[in-house]
This record gives sequence, structure tokens and C-alpha cells, in this order.
Amino acid sequence: MKTLIAYFSFSGNNEILAKELQNIVPADLYQIREMKKRTGISILLDVLFKRVPEIEKPDIAINQYDHVILAAPVWAGRIANPVKSFLKLEKDNIRDYSFISMCGNGGNKHLGEELISLSGKTPSSIMELPVNDLLPVMKKDKVKYSSSYRIKRQDLITFKHAIEKFLKEAAPAEHVSQPA
Repeated sequence: MKTLIAYFSFSGNNEILAKELQNIVPADLYQIREMKKRTGISILLDVLFKRVPEIEKPDIAINQYDHVILAAPVWAGRIANPVKSFLKLEKDNIRDYSFISMCGNGGNKHLGEELISLSGKTPSSIMELPVNDLLPVMKKDKVKYSSSYRIKRQDLITFKHAIEKFLKEAAPAEHVSQPA
């Protein structure tokens, strides 16, 4: 089975996650890139006005992969808009996929519906890894702290079991090694 990890990361958190997943699952890595530089204000405006940004067309054939793992942030309970652009552009080329996010608080009940709406397909697995779980008690449940937190690779140890569960659902067991 040939796997692609396609990721978008504004803060760098989902890039670290995507690269760690690539250490666990044999996969190619592809970064979803926007045509214009993003700012915090553009994120807010995109979410408010449901704008879908223009992205660079992938320089790889997505249809050559049996499974695509999407790693991306969740903004205001919705999938990051550049990933929406990617799904709209590539939905006919994606055979099977799953979605994982290093996000603020997690618990976004409508991600599955949104993914199905964008891709026309049900994802094999959906997992949110809340940055909130990494924060000290006095900073928990405060967006200013969860949105500004920059993870380190060792932070992913907190989510070891969740990542293992995600990968068991998303990728065949014989292709998965143990996470660090």
C-alpha cells in the first residue's frame, strides 16, 4: 500500500506531527502550500466569510496513492481552509483518506461531516490531538494559550496511544512501526 501524508501547518505544529507520522508509517510527505502568505487576520476572515484560498497545484500525482493521511489544523471548529482547497482540487484523485489534527481543544463534532462534504468520501479515521492537553492547568481552555503553543517532537509522547489508534484505523497494521 502506498501512502501519502499531505499536511498544512500555519504554526508548525501539524508539520511536526506529519513528520513524526512519516517516521512511523512508510509514506511520502507533501506540504500543501498557499499562493499567498497567510496571517492570523486572514485566517479569521477566511473562517468568517468562508473563503477558500488558492493553493499551489500538487507536483505529484495524488491518484498514485492508496491512502492519503491529511494532517492539518482546525480553525474555529472547521478544517483549515487551505486543506478545503486541497480536497476540492484533489477529491477525484483521492482513493481513501484519513484526517488528523494537532488542534486547540478538540471535540469538534462536525469534522466528519465536513470532510465528507468536501471529498465525497468517508474518512477511514479522524483524530484530534488537543494542544490543550499539553498546557499547565492555569492555561487550559484559553484560546490565547492553545493557539500560541508550539509543540516539540517530545510532546507527541502524550498522544502516543491516540496516534497508534488513528494509524490502526488509517493504515494497515503491517506498515506501522511503533511511535517514538
